[in-house]
Amino acid sequence: MTASLLNPDLVTDRESFLRFAEALVADRELAEGLERESPEKYRFGGAIGWQNGSIAAFLDCALAGAQAQHDWGSSSGVSWHDLAVFLYLGNIYE
Repeated sequence: MTASLLNPDLVTDRESFLRFAEALVADRELAEGLERESPEKYRFGGAIGWQNGSIAAFLDCALAGAQAQHDWGSSSGVSWHDLAVFLYLGNIYE
């Protein structure tokens, strides 16, 4: 169930953003558990696709990913979808 909610393209409003953020937390908690169980297996990359385990690395990659996205945000502001993409990039961007 969580994986299906981890699609930032499904975020259209506050409620769907909050569901996305909750799913992202649950996904990271699952990854942390797998990484604790098999640290050698995940020495060079996180479990279930997580590339950034620390908050600093997560935010750094979210920022780098957002800066590389030419269509991220608009002159009228940032949408709930844009915020979800930002968080998702922190998960996958290296």
